[in-house]
Amino acid sequence: MQILAMGSSGEQAELLCRVDFPLYAISVLSPRHVMVGGGGGAANTGVKNGLQVFEISCTGEQVVGESVTRHFTGEFSVYSMAVKPAGNNNEGGRVTVAAGHGQYCQLYSLSLDRVRGGGEEAGDGLRHRGNGRASGAGVQEEAKLVYKVEPLKRVQTDFHPKEPHGKVIRISGNGKLLATGGDDGHLRVWSFPELAKVHDFSTHEKEIDDIDFSPDSSKLISVSKDKRAIVWDVRKGRKHAELGWEPPQGVKYMYKRCKFACVEGDQRKYKVYTISNPVSSSKSPAVIQRWNTQSFTVEQSVSSPGLAYSALAITDNGTFLGTGTMSEGLVDIYTAYNLVRVRRIRGAHSTFITGLEWLPTTEESAACRGLHEASIVSVSVDHQVCVHHVDSQTSVSSLSAMVLVILVLLGTFLLASYLGL
Repeated sequence: MQILAMGSSGEQAELLCRVDFPLYAISVLSPRHVMVGGGGGAANTGVKNGLQVFEISCTGEQVVGESVTRHFTGEFSVYSMAVKPAGNNNEGGRVTVAAGHGQYCQLYSLSLDRVRGGGEEAGDGLRHRGNGRASGAGVQEEAKLVYKVEPLKRVQTDFHPKEPHGKVIRISGNGKLLATGGDDGHLRVWSFPELAKVHDFSTHEKEIDDIDFSPDSSKLISVSKDKRAIVWDVRKGRKHAELGWEPPQGVKYMYKRCKFACVEGDQRKYKVYTISNPVSSSKSPAVIQRWNTQSFTVEQSVSSPGLAYSALAITDNGTFLGTGTMSEGLVDIYTAYNLVRVRRIRGAHSTFITGLEWLPTTEESAACRGLHEASIVSVSVDHQVCVHHVDSQTSVSSLSAMVLVILVLLGTFLLASYLGL
């Protein structure tokens, strides 16, 4: 099955592909592979639960996504995913994926394998070609790369007394730790991939909505429905700081998503970004905030009247920030350093956006992005996967501008001398 996305810079959604189950999570496996996850849950509705991998390439004018692997996950839908970062010499050839299954975290090993006919794993045990037809014995087909999926160990990560359910999983940048949060309000840190418990933070009074590791893996942030955002010192195993601000006119806000992001590609320097929605007030705007990680105070914020946020993602080099909304299926793209919006994609999805992920900004991924400066992928329960591009921003440095001014003045002087003025 091949699916196309036009690489335009317009305001319309660009469909990358469709799947046959609701989507809740997306992760990048390699410079040219993304994995999506979701499903219908434990109810016997006929909707599958699973993971699906797409290979992304560009034909010159179009960005093409081709389904290469599908893995069914039984009674558990996939609500969250995290991928262990690949080393410099491993561009996704073998990766470990942590997937949320109800109250459990399930690990999978994914490895690239060259097979005749290629395609995704189907429920009938046959490998299917991209167009969905089973490979025939009498047809000579070109071998292609697919991911082989092998389930590994799992661990229970949420212990709510009535309905235990994990909500979010993250793997540290150094690949040594895994963090989980869910309905019981506990933030748990595990060794990775052994899944031995390292820390159990029980400060939050309600369910945890999002967590994230700092680029240097030393800090961890969690946001909860108790309206708190807490930064943890992973090495010392204790609370490091708590975010706080004074909303205008006494309106109550709830943090929805949180992300650490490096500054200008430097993993040693980073900021915190959050999105917050007003509580019980449709007239108050949703808010994006950038936080100083020395004082943990707000450096800058931008308001979005009439919106409610559901998703947040930042490029690996810290240049661009993307948000998704709860109801309008809207994707906004900002420059992270000043929170200036550079693009708005209306109607990217027909309902709320459940996940956002930027493709890598590395040179290895440039061809897959169609040579755009950055590309963000969005998923939703509407079964659609969309991609949206940011074109290179033409800018003139202060030195170049000064040289240009001098050349213009020199040219003017020479012309005046030639004319005898």
